Amino acid sequence: MLTDINYHPIQGSVLQDQGYITLSPAAPLSHWVHSYWQLNVPLGRHCYRSMPDNCVDVIANLHDAEDIFIVTPYSSAMSFELSGPEAYFGIRFQLLGHKVVVSTPLENWEMLLSTDTRKADVIPPRVLNAIRESITFNLSFEERCHHVSASLLNAARQPNIDHRLARFIRYCHHNISSNIVLSDRTCSEFGLSARQLRRLTQLQFGLSPREFARVMRFQHTLDAIKRNPNGASWADNYYDQSHFIREFKRMSGSTPSELFNLSVLYNID
Repeated sequence: MLTDINYHPIQGSVLQDQGYITLSPAAPLSHWVHSYWQLNVPLGRHCYRSMPDNCVDVIANLHDAEDIFIVTPYSSAMSFELSGPEAYFGIRFQLLGHKVVVSTPLENWEMLLSTDTRKADVIPPRVLNAIRESITFNLSFEERCHHVSASLLNAARQPNIDHRLARFIRYCHHNISSNIVLSDRTCSEFGLSARQLRRLTQLQFGLSPREFARVMRFQHTLDAIKRNPNGASWADNYYDQSHFIREFKRMSGSTPSELFNLSVLYNID
């Protein structure tokens, strides 16, 4: 992993048969790509609720090879209205994994992606072409993953990871159950000031340091609940149950029972 932490972000469940399928790549690609995924939207008007995870996703519309877009990190649940039948293919990068193929700081992406002609300034042309080819050739999900993997491996280069940012990420990961303090004194351990850390996380994630840390804690809690659904997994990471419920609803748009028992892709007709 680029940040030397074991981080496996979780999304909510899609209960429709074959509604959401994933594939995790093998090493070395797994060091910067968390997973490939495909969302299959049935006939009708639907809503898909996505969970924050601090990761970058490159997403392609499988019914339109030119419709490729990027979802950057966000700090609370996002809902997307979708009209089916439709299908989307995605590449979910590890934390900072996108930097293996993208050198432009995330903060500058919005301007570059405002027109399709500048999309290649963010996503390498060979990766864009491989995604489009996989759609045009009508490949299966597994075949598409392998086709895109080859282009990512060819486009990959040694990423320029700011070691100060990596230290901050490791700090958040290892202190997930503690009250994270981001004072100048704490930030000096990363090699910068609190103001410099805010600037750095905004540049590379589009989030404040505190937003990034809250999402990390939320994802850690999701993983704990998934492994032990009957336990009080929240107790290790939040002050009390009301604090946990409030934060969980802010992050996911639902209660824990709703998230784990209901589909995050649902019909709105």
